Parts: sequence; structure tokens; C-alpha cells
Amino acid sequence: MNIAGARILLTGGGAGIGRFLVERLIADGAEVAVLELDELKCGALREAFNGQVKAWVCDVSNAQAVDDVLEAIFAAGFEPNALVNNAGLIHSEPLVNVLSKSERVHSRDSWRTVLAANLDSVFFVTSRVVDRMLAKRTKGVVLSISSISAQGNAGQSAYSAAKAGVNALTMTWAKELGAMGIRFAAIAPGFIDTPSTRAALSEAAITRLKQQIPVRRLGDLESVYQAVKYAIENDYINGTVLDVNGGLVI
Repeated sequence: MNIAGARILLTGGGAGIGRFLVERLIADGAEVAVLELDELKCGALREAFNGQVKAWVCDVSNAQAVDDVLEAIFAAGFEPNALVNNAGLIHSEPLVNVLSKSERVHSRDSWRTVLAANLDSVFFVTSRVVDRMLAKRTKGVVLSISSISAQGNAGQSAYSAAKAGVNALTMTWAKELGAMGIRFAAIAPGFIDTPSTRAALSEAAITRLKQQIPVRRLGDLESVYQAVKYAIENDYINGTVLDVNGGLVI
């Protein structure tokens, strides 16, 4: 599939990796629609790209909200042949905090919130979009942004479990639907140099991290986009996780 002329639905495109992906996809000639929780960010997307980006407000962790907004998108005439599941949130919390005198065990509420944002959302959006593709006999591709944490990152029980689930769904759906012309892949970034990364880690921590990464630097957003572009355009990529981590293993 060529990106130029592709109709791409992307979740969580208001900031960070998602915002960069929107910018690069538009530059490469794609037609882009975005599902974004923040109404202000939706407006900013429409304004920044002079109406080239269609943006709908949606909490993609809410099944009914997803069903309603996708019905509206299809009714408006946008028929995606590519989906990028990017929405999610990063959360760090140990299973048991042995230094805490209260609330020692991982919060049940945060566990549910993190899985809903990172895993439920992928299931809710993908199932409806793929059903539409099948109904329209559209050959397409579904990419999901995973993480190096899917390998199991200490202190990130919920986030690691969610991203491992994303990888498993990618492989499962590839086997189920590849014969019907729909491909699936996941992109698993390592530590990417973004404002959120620098807000979450001290400079000392980033320095130590760079020493552990074989290429001795954080990743950049362009590297993530190049993986997305490759997975979209290479029609023999299916059921795989593309690691973008500079060789880091955790």
C-alpha cells in the first residue's frame, strides 16, 4: 500500500508520537483522520493542517464511544484502509512497594485504567474498523504502537502487560485475517527523545540509559515514523513486531 493516497485513521494524534505521525503522514500524501480525547487538541490539529486532518473527540477506552464515533466517521464518508492504534498512557508502579507503609500493593484502579487505555482501546477500535473493511471488501493494514516494555519492564506491571497484549493481538489477528487481505503489525519503540520522556526521567537517568543502548542515544521520532511507513508500504509484513530500540534489551 502506498502512503500517498492512503486513508489512515490514527488514535491519539494530539501530541507526542501521534502528533508527529500525523504530520509526516500528511506530508507523504495520506488522508488522515484522528480520534483524540482532548477537544482542544482536535481543534489544534484541524487548524494546524488547514482542514487536511479530520479530528473527532473520542475516549477510545470506552466501547460505546468508539462505536458511536466510528459510525459518524463512516457516515461522513471516511473509509479507512489503514489504522494506527497509537493512543495510550505510560504508567509506572511496582507490584508491591516495600518502602510504603500504606497502599503497598499496586492500585487496582490504575491497573484497570492502564489496560483500558493501552489494550482495550486497540481491541475496541480495531474490531469495528476491520469489520468495516471486510464489509467494504477493503484490503488494509492495522498497526499498533507497542513498546519495548512488552518484554517486561520492572516497575511497569500494567503497562508491560498491556503492550504484551497488543503484540499478542497483532499476531492473532494476522493469522485470522491475513487471507482476507488485512495485515497486522506492531511497532515497539524503545526510549524515544520526546518531552514526555524527559519529563519522566532525570538527566542522570537519561545519561545512564544512553550507556545501556548499543547506539548510545535515545531514539528519535523520525525513526518511529520510518517503521510505520515501512509496515504500511511493505505488503508482505504481517503478524510481526518491529523493534525500534537501538538494540536495547530490557
